[in-house]
Amino acid sequence: MTISQKIAQAFSILHTSGVASEIQSPYMECKNMWQSVEVDDPMLEVCNMFFDVQMPETKEELVQECRPDMPWAEDHFQERISGKPLNPGQQYKNWPYYAHNEDNRRFRGGEDEDKLFSHTYMERYWPPTDLKGIRYNYGDLKNLIERLNKNPLSRQAYFAVWHPEDQVERGERVPCSLGYHFLIRQMKLNITYHIRSCDIRRHFHNDIYLTIRLAQWIRDSLKYYFELGNLYMWIGSLHCFSTEKSMLLKDADKWNKK
Repeated sequence: MTISQKIAQAFSILHTSGVASEIQSPYMECKNMWQSVEVDDPMLEVCNMFFDVQMPETKEELVQECRPDMPWAEDHFQERISGKPLNPGQQYKNWPYYAHNEDNRRFRGGEDEDKLFSHTYMERYWPPTDLKGIRYNYGDLKNLIERLNKNPLSRQAYFAVWHPEDQVERGERVPCSLGYHFLIRQMKLNITYHIRSCDIRRHFHNDIYLTIRLAQWIRDSLKYYFELGNLYMWIGSLHCFSTEKSMLLKDADKWNKK
Protein backbone atom coordinates (compact mmCIF):
# COMPACT_ATOMS: atom_id res chain seq x y z
CA MET A 1 0.00 0.00 0.00
CA THR A 2 1.09 3.56 -0.66
CA ILE A 3 1.47 6.13 2.11
CA SER A 4 -1.75 7.88 1.08
CA GLN A 5 -3.62 4.55 1.12
CA LYS A 6 -2.22 3.78 4.57
CA ILE A 7 -3.35 7.19 5.79
CA ALA A 8 -6.83 6.53 4.39
CA GLN A 9 -6.89 3.18 6.18
CA ALA A 10 -6.02 4.90 9.48
CA PHE A 11 -8.96 7.30 9.09
CA SER A 12 -11.29 4.36 8.47
CA ILE A 13 -9.96 2.47 11.49
CA LEU A 14 -10.47 5.48 13.75
CA HIS A 15 -14.02 5.90 12.45
CA THR A 16 -14.86 2.22 12.93
CA SER A 17 -12.90 1.34 16.08
CA GLY A 18 -12.34 4.64 17.87
CA VAL A 19 -13.72 5.03 21.36
CA ALA A 20 -14.14 8.11 23.53
CA SER A 21 -11.25 8.72 25.92
CA GLU A 22 -13.38 8.88 29.05
CA ILE A 23 -13.36 7.31 32.51
CA GLN A 24 -16.78 7.01 34.10
CA SER A 25 -16.06 7.01 37.82
CA PRO A 26 -17.39 9.10 40.73
CA TYR A 27 -14.01 8.69 42.47
CA MET A 28 -11.81 10.32 39.84
CA GLU A 29 -11.61 13.81 38.46
CA CYS A 30 -10.67 13.43 34.79
CA LYS A 31 -10.39 16.24 32.28
CA ASN A 32 -10.63 16.27 28.50
CA MET A 33 -7.32 17.75 27.36
CA TRP A 34 -5.81 18.73 24.01
CA GLN A 35 -2.30 20.20 23.89
CA SER A 36 -2.46 20.51 27.70
CA VAL A 37 -5.54 22.74 27.36
CA GLU A 38 -8.89 21.66 28.82
CA VAL A 39 -11.57 21.17 26.15
CA ASP A 40 -15.28 20.37 26.28
CA ASP A 41 -15.34 17.27 24.10
CA PRO A 42 -13.54 13.96 24.69
CA MET A 43 -11.14 12.60 22.09
CA LEU A 44 -12.18 9.76 19.80
CA GLU A 45 -9.11 7.54 19.82
CA VAL A 46 -7.48 4.28 18.84
CA CYS A 47 -4.66 3.24 21.15
CA ASN A 48 -1.46 1.43 20.17
CA MET A 49 -1.82 2.09 16.45
CA PHE A 50 0.95 0.70 14.24
CA PHE A 51 1.77 2.09 10.81
CA ASP A 52 4.48 0.84 8.45
CA VAL A 53 5.35 1.86 4.92
CA GLN A 54 8.20 1.90 2.42
CA MET A 55 9.83 5.33 2.49
CA PRO A 56 10.16 7.28 -0.79
CA GLU A 57 13.71 8.11 -1.86
CA THR A 58 13.04 11.74 -2.80
CA LYS A 59 11.30 14.73 -1.31
CA GLU A 60 9.19 15.11 -4.45
CA GLU A 61 7.79 11.59 -4.16
CA LEU A 62 7.14 12.13 -0.47
CA VAL A 63 5.21 15.35 -1.06
CA GLN A 64 3.02 13.58 -3.59
CA GLU A 65 2.26 10.74 -1.17
CA CYS A 66 1.91 12.64 2.14
CA ARG A 67 0.31 15.83 0.83
CA PRO A 68 1.77 17.81 3.74
CA ASP A 69 0.70 21.35 4.57
CA MET A 70 3.14 23.13 2.28
CA PRO A 71 5.16 25.27 2.31
CA TRP A 72 4.98 25.15 6.11
CA ALA A 73 6.00 21.47 6.43
CA GLU A 74 9.23 21.81 4.45
CA ASP A 75 10.07 25.22 5.92
CA HIS A 76 9.57 23.83 9.41
CA PHE A 77 11.68 20.77 8.61
CA GLN A 78 14.52 23.06 7.52
CA GLU A 79 14.07 24.95 10.79
CA ARG A 80 14.32 21.68 12.73
CA ILE A 81 17.62 20.67 11.11
CA SER A 82 19.15 24.15 11.23
CA GLY A 83 21.57 23.17 13.99
CA LYS A 84 20.19 25.89 16.25
CA PRO A 85 18.08 25.36 19.42
CA LEU A 86 15.48 27.91 18.33
CA ASN A 87 12.60 28.87 20.60
CA PRO A 88 10.09 30.05 19.50
CA GLY A 89 11.50 29.96 15.93
CA GLN A 90 9.53 31.39 13.05
CA GLN A 91 7.55 28.66 11.34
CA TYR A 92 4.97 28.19 14.09
CA LYS A 93 3.48 31.43 12.76
CA ASN A 94 2.84 29.74 9.41
CA TRP A 95 1.28 26.51 10.68
CA PRO A 96 -2.20 26.49 9.07
CA TYR A 97 -3.97 25.58 12.32
CA TYR A 98 -2.26 28.12 14.60
CA ALA A 99 -4.73 30.63 16.02
CA HIS A 100 -2.28 33.43 16.70
CA ASN A 101 -3.99 35.46 19.42
CA GLU A 102 -5.46 32.52 21.31
CA ASP A 103 -2.54 30.10 20.87
CA ASN A 104 0.13 32.65 21.70
CA ARG A 105 -1.71 33.22 24.96
CA ARG A 106 -2.25 29.51 25.66
CA PHE A 107 1.13 28.15 24.62
CA ARG A 108 3.60 31.04 24.90
CA GLY A 109 2.11 33.26 27.58
CA GLY A 110 1.76 36.21 25.21
CA GLU A 111 2.62 37.59 21.79
CA ASP A 112 6.00 39.19 22.51
CA GLU A 113 8.91 37.71 20.56
CA ASP A 114 10.71 36.78 23.79
CA LYS A 115 7.84 34.54 24.93
CA LEU A 116 8.89 30.90 24.66
CA PHE A 117 7.13 27.59 24.10
CA SER A 118 7.55 24.90 26.75
CA HIS A 119 9.70 23.10 24.16
CA THR A 120 10.48 23.08 20.45
CA TYR A 121 11.81 20.33 18.22
CA MET A 122 14.76 22.59 17.42
CA GLU A 123 15.69 22.61 21.11
CA ARG A 124 15.33 18.82 21.31
CA TYR A 125 17.32 18.17 18.11
CA TRP A 126 20.10 20.60 19.10
CA PRO A 127 20.29 20.88 22.91
CA PRO A 128 23.31 22.71 24.32
CA THR A 129 26.12 20.13 24.30
CA ASP A 130 27.44 21.46 27.62
CA LEU A 131 24.13 20.49 29.24
CA LYS A 132 24.82 17.80 31.82
CA GLY A 133 22.98 14.52 32.11
CA ILE A 134 23.54 12.12 35.01
CA ARG A 135 27.09 11.34 33.90
CA TYR A 136 27.66 12.77 30.44
CA ASN A 137 26.82 15.82 28.38
CA TYR A 138 23.77 15.86 26.13
CA GLY A 139 24.14 14.87 22.47
CA ASP A 140 22.43 16.09 19.30
CA LEU A 141 21.65 14.90 15.79
CA LYS A 142 25.28 15.37 14.78
CA ASN A 143 26.27 12.77 17.37
CA LEU A 144 23.70 10.34 15.99
CA ILE A 145 25.25 10.71 12.53
CA GLU A 146 28.72 10.15 13.99
CA ARG A 147 27.52 6.96 15.67
CA LEU A 148 26.11 5.56 12.42
CA ASN A 149 29.26 6.56 10.52
CA LYS A 150 31.41 4.76 13.10
CA ASN A 151 29.32 1.60 12.89
CA PRO A 152 26.46 1.43 10.35
CA LEU A 153 25.26 -1.80 12.01
CA SER A 154 24.76 -0.09 15.37
CA ARG A 155 21.61 -0.87 17.32
CA GLN A 156 22.24 2.17 19.53
CA ALA A 157 21.24 4.90 17.04
CA TYR A 158 18.21 6.09 18.99
CA PHE A 159 17.45 9.79 19.13
CA ALA A 160 15.27 10.77 22.09
CA VAL A 161 12.92 13.75 21.85
CA TRP A 162 11.29 13.06 25.22
CA HIS A 163 13.70 14.16 27.95
CA PRO A 164 13.66 13.38 31.73
CA GLU A 165 12.41 16.91 32.47
CA ASP A 166 9.16 15.97 30.70
CA GLN A 167 8.32 13.54 33.52
CA VAL A 168 7.29 16.40 35.83
CA GLU A 169 3.65 17.56 35.60
CA ARG A 170 3.71 21.32 35.10
CA GLY A 171 0.49 21.84 33.17
CA GLU A 172 2.60 22.58 30.07
CA ARG A 173 2.75 20.99 26.64
CA VAL A 174 5.24 18.14 26.34
CA PRO A 175 6.57 16.58 23.14
CA CYS A 176 4.21 14.31 21.23
CA SER A 177 7.23 12.55 19.72
CA LEU A 178 9.17 10.22 22.00
CA GLY A 179 12.03 9.47 19.64
CA TYR A 180 13.43 7.79 16.55
CA HIS A 181 15.38 4.53 16.17
CA PHE A 182 17.58 4.41 13.07
CA LEU A 183 18.59 0.94 11.96
CA ILE A 184 20.63 0.06 8.86
CA ARG A 185 20.16 -3.46 7.51
CA GLN A 186 20.64 -4.94 4.03
CA MET A 187 22.09 -1.56 2.92
CA LYS A 188 18.83 0.22 3.80
CA LEU A 189 18.18 2.85 6.47
CA ASN A 190 15.00 2.11 8.42
CA ILE A 191 13.41 4.33 11.06
CA THR A 192 11.08 3.42 13.92
CA TYR A 193 9.16 6.44 15.14
CA HIS A 194 7.56 6.38 18.59
CA ILE A 195 4.91 9.05 19.14
CA ARG A 196 2.69 9.05 22.22
CA SER A 197 -0.14 11.24 20.82
CA CYS A 198 -1.19 12.21 17.30
CA ASP A 199 -4.13 14.26 15.99
CA ILE A 200 -5.15 12.46 12.80
CA ARG A 201 -6.72 15.45 11.05
CA ARG A 202 -4.08 18.12 11.77
CA HIS A 203 -0.82 16.32 12.43
CA PHE A 204 -0.75 12.73 11.14
CA HIS A 205 0.26 13.35 7.51
CA ASN A 206 2.64 16.13 8.54
CA ASP A 207 4.28 13.90 11.18
CA ILE A 208 4.86 11.21 8.57
CA TYR A 209 6.33 13.77 6.18
CA LEU A 210 8.64 15.31 8.79
CA THR A 211 9.86 11.90 9.96
CA ILE A 212 10.65 10.59 6.49
CA ARG A 213 12.34 13.90 5.62
CA LEU A 214 14.47 13.36 8.72
CA ALA A 215 15.36 9.86 7.51
CA GLN A 216 16.26 11.28 4.08
CA TRP A 217 18.42 13.97 5.69
CA ILE A 218 20.22 11.50 7.98
CA ARG A 219 20.85 9.17 5.03
CA ASP A 220 22.27 12.02 2.93
CA SER A 221 24.50 13.10 5.85
CA LEU A 222 26.22 9.70 6.20
CA LYS A 223 29.60 9.01 4.61
CA TYR A 224 28.29 5.79 3.03
CA TYR A 225 25.26 5.64 0.73
CA PHE A 226 22.20 3.66 1.73
CA GLU A 227 18.77 3.32 0.21
CA LEU A 228 15.76 4.12 2.36
CA GLY A 229 13.94 1.22 3.92
CA ASN A 230 10.74 1.29 5.97
CA LEU A 231 9.11 3.69 8.37
CA TYR A 232 7.66 1.87 11.37
CA MET A 233 5.45 4.20 13.39
CA TRP A 234 3.93 3.38 16.78
CA ILE A 235 1.22 5.79 17.98
CA GLY A 236 0.08 5.60 21.60
CA SER A 237 -3.13 7.52 20.90
CA LEU A 238 -4.31 8.34 17.37
CA HIS A 239 -7.27 10.63 17.80
CA CYS A 240 -9.54 13.45 16.76
CA PHE A 241 -12.23 15.41 18.58
CA SER A 242 -15.32 13.25 19.04
CA THR A 243 -17.33 15.93 17.22
CA GLU A 244 -15.22 15.26 14.11
CA LYS A 245 -16.19 11.59 13.76
CA SER A 246 -18.63 12.33 10.92
CA MET A 247 -15.76 13.79 8.87
CA LEU A 248 -13.46 10.77 9.07
CA LEU A 249 -14.89 8.71 6.19
CA LYS A 250 -14.86 11.76 3.92
CA ASP A 251 -11.24 12.26 4.89
CA ALA A 252 -10.52 8.59 4.09
CA ASP A 253 -12.11 9.00 0.63
CA LYS A 254 -9.98 12.08 0.02
CA TRP A 255 -6.79 10.19 0.83
CA ASN A 256 -7.79 7.27 -1.41
CA LYS A 257 -8.11 9.58 -4.39
CA LYS A 258 -4.95 10.23 -6.38
